[in-house]
Amino acid sequence: MEQCGMGFVSDYFSAPSDEAAARVIGIDVDLREPPYDVLQIKNIIPGYHLAPVEVFLAGRSAEAVKENPRNGMLLAEAGDQEVVVLTVSDEFTASLAGASGERLAEAAESWSHFEDFQGTDTSGLAGFLGDLASLARRARARNERLYCYLGI
Repeated sequence: MEQCGMGFVSDYFSAPSDEAAARVIGIDVDLREPPYDVLQIKNIIPGYHLAPVEVFLAGRSAEAVKENPRNGMLLAEAGDQEVVVLTVSDEFTASLAGASGERLAEAAESWSHFEDFQGTDTSGLAGFLGDLASLARRARARNERLYCYLGI
């Protein structure tokens, strides 16, 4: 997926608990190193950018997605929210993990109409969703949850 030159880091990773996920803020940790399983990306906020994908994949209403307390919940922060760790909802993780490649491609096509992605190549969106779905499958196999590390 093509990204703007500037922007913010939005690394998606799995962890065994909220506490373990929140610890990445307080220590100098490289998410690319074990025990973390990470997908590095830029400019994708879970409770905002991924909400339309969750609506599509999970078949839930936008209101239900938005009202889910684990949808982009703030777990930890540093500075004046210059770095934060957010949750990814369990329902979205399950929907990603169970989605076929065809279903992810359909979700990417739908997602390409979202205001921030209009005109974006859907193959890049589909590639990102495929990678995120793989991360979700690995997380579920280890009984872990997904999180997002955002850094400005």
